[in-house]
Amino acid sequence: MRVRLGLLPLGIAISLLGLGACGTGEGRSAADVVAAIETNPVSLDPRVATDALSLHVAGLLFNGLVRADDHLRVVPDLARRWEQPDDRTVIFHLREGVRFHRGRELTADDVRFTFESLQTIGSAHTPLLQEVKEIRVLDRYRVAFHLKRPFTPLLYHLTVGIVPADLASQAGFGQAPVGTGPFRFTRWGQNEEVELEAFPGYFGGSPRITRLRLRIIPDATIRFLELKKGNIDLLLGSLPPEVLSLVDSLPGVQTATGPSSNYTYLGFNLRDPILADRKVRRAIAYALDRKGLIAHLLRGQATAATGLLFPQHWAYEPQVATFPFDPERARRLLDEAGYPVTQEGVRFALTFKATTGELSRAIAEAIQFQLAQVGIRLEIRSYEWGTFYADIKSGNFQLYVLTWVGITDPDYYQYIFHSDSLPPLGANRGYYRNPEVDRLLLHGRRTADTGGRKTTYGRIQQILAEELPYISLWHELRWVAYKGRIRGFSLMPGGDFTPLKDVWIDDR
Repeated sequence: MRVRLGLLPLGIAISLLGLGACGTGEGRSAADVVAAIETNPVSLDPRVATDALSLHVAGLLFNGLVRADDHLRVVPDLARRWEQPDDRTVIFHLREGVRFHRGRELTADDVRFTFESLQTIGSAHTPLLQEVKEIRVLDRYRVAFHLKRPFTPLLYHLTVGIVPADLASQAGFGQAPVGTGPFRFTRWGQNEEVELEAFPGYFGGSPRITRLRLRIIPDATIRFLELKKGNIDLLLGSLPPEVLSLVDSLPGVQTATGPSSNYTYLGFNLRDPILADRKVRRAIAYALDRKGLIAHLLRGQATAATGLLFPQHWAYEPQVATFPFDPERARRLLDEAGYPVTQEGVRFALTFKATTGELSRAIAEAIQFQLAQVGIRLEIRSYEWGTFYADIKSGNFQLYVLTWVGITDPDYYQYIFHSDSLPPLGANRGYYRNPEVDRLLLHGRRTADTGGRKTTYGRIQQILAEELPYISLWHELRWVAYKGRIRGFSLMPGGDFTPLKDVWIDDR
């Protein structure tokens, strides 16, 4: 049975109603929950974790000053409130009595240590410090961030988990972390499992389960079989579309889907003389049958995207140019751009870089077929992930498909499309330049009013939809499969594991 969480309000946790009681599997109590994940985390230190899985697991162990809600708005977490006496100062008031897992109370000194240590350890969050002039501890429960200039996205950068100042500098902290979150770390067997237990002193209320085991099972077929045998309760992450249909047929198992902020796109190198022509990019957009790609390659597990932000985001702009599947219009645009069809039926050739992954290859081949229908020959070159990603980051490509994950504040547009964000300084890998977009991006950073920011980023979305430095493909759906004994789990747009703190067991 499948539940479509996307049909219900995002802010409501959806109770996952089982189809009947199941066994709890071997070697665990009724209060244990076993979930399958695809790979090892890299590090559970929230300051250095960059891959999605590490961040999701660390989110069970740590809290930030603030967090993002279902609509990616900033709400209190360790900070019960904050104030801005001027446009360059933010003062945070911490919750009193919050305890780390080893018993010590969290204070403002831990907050200052966490953010000042980012630069020392080479964190991906280090760019935040470029905007911060000073972090001052005002007293045990108040800390002030003094900025060099107005910087509205600051709050979104403060979701980083706060670490204990007396422990976080010790060797191996990322493999045996200590935080303030709803679960505390007990064991990590590499390529085996990460084991956590409920933290009874959690300020938000102790989880209703005793223990959480995150089993590391890279092979999708084995994950499916373990769910079928009752050895796992939850499948977190992804499964190939062909396996999804098998999960739906399992007795006593339900699946649920919900909106996701992940954004998959087709990227262009605008330094290429062919792709620099906007008519060519528009022709490619019209030549792509995105609905067909979603239906056949993803088995419907995505929704068509119109831009970087998903529709539930507070800054999403619906009134943008779109390019429905229209091969004839694509052909006319290519003719207008000066690329007639040759006797061989080819207007020009492009190179598409992909990974060796099965889905990446399938997407590449489908796009290759669709572009061939309008006279564009696509040569596919596949590489292992490291080589592929290095080429993309350095701008060594013509076409590629990738996914942005973890999109929160629309300031991400600065990192991806501002002319100052060309490699290696940022992720403007297609070398897009537009002075008006640059101006609007700066304005969005300096505007404190949410309504004003929404208007500014709405205009940015409209310009980008017209100019097409990216072709928007889809937002994948969040997906989970669970056994009938599980209640209370909800899906978050960013894929967070934090709803696991609300899970409870019904073995009736």
